[in-house]
Amino acid sequence: MAAKTLSIEQMEQLLAKLHGKPDGKVAGELDDVQLTERMSLARLARWEQDLPGSKTREALMKLADLSAFLKPPRADEVPDPAPDAETQQRMLWLAVQYVKTTITRLPNFYATRETTHFEDTPSREMANATGASFLGAAANAVRTLEGVVSGTDYKALRATGAYSTTVTYHDGREVPEADAAKGKKDDSPALGLTTSGEFGPVLDVVMGDATRSEVVWLRWEQGASEPVGVFRYAVPEDQSNYAVRIPNGTKMEELHPAYHGEIAIDPATGAILRLSVVAGLPPPHETMQTAIVVEFAPVTIGDRSYICPVKGVAFSKTPVPSASVPAGDSPGPMQTQLNDVAFTHYHVFGSEARIVTDKSGKGEAGTDGAGAGSVPEAPGNRPQ
Repeated sequence: MAAKTLSIEQMEQLLAKLHGKPDGKVAGELDDVQLTERMSLARLARWEQDLPGSKTREALMKLADLSAFLKPPRADEVPDPAPDAETQQRMLWLAVQYVKTTITRLPNFYATRETTHFEDTPSREMANATGASFLGAAANAVRTLEGVVSGTDYKALRATGAYSTTVTYHDGREVPEADAAKGKKDDSPALGLTTSGEFGPVLDVVMGDATRSEVVWLRWEQGASEPVGVFRYAVPEDQSNYAVRIPNGTKMEELHPAYHGEIAIDPATGAILRLSVVAGLPPPHETMQTAIVVEFAPVTIGDRSYICPVKGVAFSKTPVPSASVPAGDSPGPMQTQLNDVAFTHYHVFGSEARIVTDKSGKGEAGTDGAGAGSVPEAPGNRPQ
């Protein structure tokens, strides 16, 4: 429904013309754009710095997320020849070892997961014209879509809210929790397609399934400093361990659909720097679309650097229920929902002890603060 499609180079030219224009005007111009190539995180950061208005930043975020599953511009590709078969196998082997060893050795830490939710709204006329059974991507989406058909006009994809939670990684596993410190409730809407497992499980599942299925060399792409190797994979339904949960009445139905995507690998270390997953759901859910992308980069936790998630995109298209037409097999109008996820503020959990001394500086038994009679404060987990 976009008025114009642009390559990354053409987008650069448009933004140059818009530089210095009012925030609302720039955002309005960008609402009519659809990219034909993927916008990198580095390019997004530069454009946001050049055009810092809040409405423009939101429009750029939406454009970047919608382009996340596209091929990069030619300028971001490295025209080196494909590595030989042995080198490709070694890169994949390194990636498997990376998932098995490096990921499991992450320290105990917590990070902030910031989600910006986008959705469009089909018109009442569209919904009433063709009835459709609802096939949501998350339980909370049911609550959102119940009122969709009461609207009168189609509304384009737009941000409808931002939510923050704390993700804790402890003893080798990811434990998400609500960020109560910021006043967010446990039931803050996690709308559309929600994801989990970015800190290891999703890598383990995809690499395990992909290496037992089909993996082919795709291209070299320019990384932060060195080229990274990109592979395309495809996993059939009978080999899939990737879970998609959708509402079915009052319960959640878990499916393991066929899926495909891309894996970007550091050829020297096997670190996975980008992962996309596009699911193909079986009947009767075939009209539903779900896809995710996770970007990984070095982050500092404590006094060391680790490869961790920094950005995620979750895209879903779901049929909208009709209040006036019984549920049926008609595809009906579709609602698009998009979650932009940023992982920030990484902090390591550590233990510390403090020696309590008397006024003379001696310990309880008359020794100095480091002596046997000192009384340590109870150690506890504190962020460093």
